[in-house]
Amino acid sequence: DQIFIKFDVAPMKFRALLFGIFLSVASFAQTGNYFLSHFSPDEERFNIMCFDIVQDDRGVFYFATQAGVLQFDGRNWDLIETAGTIYSIERSAEGEIYVAGSQGFGKIVRDEFGVETYQVLYKQDGAEYIFQIITLTDRIYFLSDKNLFEYSLQTGQVKVQTTTEQTGAFISLHEIFDKIYVGTEINGLFEVDSDRITPASIGLSDSTALIFALKYNDQYLLGTDDNRIYKYTENKKLKEIKLEDAVYANAGVILNATWVNEKLIAIGTLRGGVMFINPQTGKTEEIINYNTGLRDNEVFALICDKNQNVWVAHAYGFTRIAPFLPFRSFRYYPGLEGNLLCATTYRGKVYVGTSAGLFKLEKEEFYDEIEYFVEIPIKVKAKPGKKEKAPEPEVVAPAVEPEDTKKGGFFRFLRRKKKEEATKPAPTTTAPIVIPKEESKEPPPKAAFRREKRTKKILRAAYFRYKKVEGIDSKVTQLIHWQNKFIVAGLGGAYEVAEQSVNQIIQDPIRFLFASERSKSLIASTYDDRLHQYKFDKTWVEARVVESINGPVNFIFEEDSAAIWFCGFDKLFRLNLADTSRQVQTLDIDKRNFDQLLGIAFNKQVFIATSSGFYFYDAKKEALVEGDTLRKPVAYFANARNMWFRDSHSWYTVGKSDVHNNLQLLNLFSNIRFMDSDSERGSLWIITGNNELLQFNSESPRKDEVLFPLILKSIENNNVLIPRKDKVEIDQDNSSIRVEVVRPDFIGARFIEYRYKMEGLNEQWSDWSTTYNIIPFPYIPTGDYKLLIQSKDIFGRINELDPVIVEVVPPYWRQTWFYALEFAIFTMLVILSFRLSHRYNVVSRLLSLLSIIILIEFIQTAAGSTFATNSGPVVDFLIQVCVAFVILPIEGFLRRFMLRSIDKNKSIDEKNPEPEKTNVE
Repeated sequence: DQIFIKFDVAPMKFRALLFGIFLSVASFAQTGNYFLSHFSPDEERFNIMCFDIVQDDRGVFYFATQAGVLQFDGRNWDLIETAGTIYSIERSAEGEIYVAGSQGFGKIVRDEFGVETYQVLYKQDGAEYIFQIITLTDRIYFLSDKNLFEYSLQTGQVKVQTTTEQTGAFISLHEIFDKIYVGTEINGLFEVDSDRITPASIGLSDSTALIFALKYNDQYLLGTDDNRIYKYTENKKLKEIKLEDAVYANAGVILNATWVNEKLIAIGTLRGGVMFINPQTGKTEEIINYNTGLRDNEVFALICDKNQNVWVAHAYGFTRIAPFLPFRSFRYYPGLEGNLLCATTYRGKVYVGTSAGLFKLEKEEFYDEIEYFVEIPIKVKAKPGKKEKAPEPEVVAPAVEPEDTKKGGFFRFLRRKKKEEATKPAPTTTAPIVIPKEESKEPPPKAAFRREKRTKKILRAAYFRYKKVEGIDSKVTQLIHWQNKFIVAGLGGAYEVAEQSVNQIIQDPIRFLFASERSKSLIASTYDDRLHQYKFDKTWVEARVVESINGPVNFIFEEDSAAIWFCGFDKLFRLNLADTSRQVQTLDIDKRNFDQLLGIAFNKQVFIATSSGFYFYDAKKEALVEGDTLRKPVAYFANARNMWFRDSHSWYTVGKSDVHNNLQLLNLFSNIRFMDSDSERGSLWIITGNNELLQFNSESPRKDEVLFPLILKSIENNNVLIPRKDKVEIDQDNSSIRVEVVRPDFIGARFIEYRYKMEGLNEQWSDWSTTYNIIPFPYIPTGDYKLLIQSKDIFGRINELDPVIVEVVPPYWRQTWFYALEFAIFTMLVILSFRLSHRYNVVSRLLSLLSIIILIEFIQTAAGSTFATNSGPVVDFLIQVCVAFVILPIEGFLRRFMLRSIDKNKSIDEKNPEPEKTNVE
């Protein structure tokens, strides 16, 4: 006898299975998702359809778009206008950027003003478009459907090779071990020589098309249009990487990929986001798609930057995925509701308190229900002398989803003509299963079968999702680990949460709940402005702790074993535990603030944090003393063991926590609403203003970031760009300049600070500021100057720009040559006046007076130029008056001297007249 089992998988169940696979790989571990940052230019100005991405040596990104080449330095978006749409962009070994598109190809160059522009190298009429570029040391290859262009870097000549009947249309271009291969629509790969294209093979089947070949060290990552990934080594060995989630890759359709490092690659898909794969094992490390924060599952292009972050282009802009930043997102697991308020880990499970209650991250199994039929044989008594043949079991192939044949768009390989295999059977999802039974020793009698329908659940995947903890339906503000118990507090009161149960401790709404390690009790501040104490002795017992404190209490902490502090809105209450009378000391904060008072006791010192500054408790004076060693905090958080605070530049911590390293990464978030340490994981939980939940592992080793140089973007004089030269020369009459710099940074570009110093004008550095990337100088006096500019990132690393030499040229009437000309004219007039004094007394006197006027003006101009200031016209007028009073005696002396000399010459001429001339025959 035999039992035939037939599986019948309906199309709707297949779709549910596919959805389950998508969901499972999106959240396959409770370690959180990679940290994402989103970037988008001005949508009214730019089209975000991006075809290719490249990063230059300075760190600046270039995006190939319909509008041209879009440039991004982390702070500014700029558009480099080109001819037509740009489909491909590539950087050469020398650092030059080459682009190609609908009207030929060219490269990006800088003009005399330092502005990047498009330079045409080859122009065509637009009948075809160039969609791929490969750069070598001495030549560049450009590929279109019909032509392969070879551009020589030495001669600038373009050589063209066209398609043939043997190749069909060109679909891809690859460089593998310094050889150029072109993928064709008919016969697979061809190798490109200097003057011909010949068939070639690297071990791939002719029925598949190579869509990318990416080099890393001495190996290549190859991807084919059947959604397979291979490694190709220098010894010409081709090894397939068996993807752990091959079903997801097939469903998503692989388009492109990039190396992150030797143990991680990123694969972009058409409808499944980005898969992060270990190329050595094929294991899926992470999948980033819409369910995990990516804004769109369709990946246009992707690239790994110089800091091992993956940039993804999609319909809504660009997303940077940072696998090695010590942040993991826990926001995108399904099931979470409400505004996030607090988070922690208890016994390996993540708990999140929200405005809607308490949620727990749990593993959930996804089952697929399969219907099948069991054919049970019915024994029938055989007739003598007649042998009947047993009926053959009916075998029905399961339902199969039709193959998606809609292929097209910019990706050429999706519409490649494939050879049909006539002998290949139709695909099936599952084959009939035959289960044999032990054969009878005697000939079997004639058998009949009856069919029974049965169902079976098969575990398809397991994923994590948030589930609401039953019994806690109101706002949760605190999650506390205490005495091997997990306590939850909020508007519904306080609860003890166990693995399978919830026990309510307090029913009154709670402002703040403090778990005292020393008194082994809970102290609760409720919304009726009362304080309650609860102890656990087989059950929870209430006892009054303080009755003399009036007013709301928002925070409680212990001062070693000496006292308990209660922080109100504007007052502090200190309960001395050593005093048997339990008197309460009230301390006022003089400076009002909008944030709550927080405190911590560390190293026998009490720190009180307010938005107006820090205070310390002086036990001898029994008073608060305002601190002057710490800057005013911009943000601060505290728990029973630690305090974290940020001034205008950096983050700091005080307390017993081991979470100290890399705290400056917290500068990435300007609107942190919650921060608390996780004792189980040795990390920090952070909730930002946009409801993002992150786990920050500050102790994890961070890869050294590449420090990009500080770039001089532009220098403007009266809103006009100045050509880039060794020295910037401007006129004093128009001495207004504006200098713009930028430091490419894509982790914390908004928090890059700048400072400057103009040597010769001001010898002191300016303060650090995020706005000093643009430095205006409305007026600069005559002289030579050296402008120094520095930048500082969130880690405190400083970059300095090469000095900018500025020379302010005075007007012509203040230049040396003009002074020399004035002096020469004065000397000439003096000499001429003396020469003419013998006969032309009146003219001589006029010339003498003119000489004196010129000399006085010369002295006054020189003095005024020497003592010139920028204080205003009144001060300048007073200086000119002082100069006039100083040179007044000089003017009188010169006038008397010259006129006396003229009169003396005249009297001599009168006493000694010239003899009359006579004619001598």
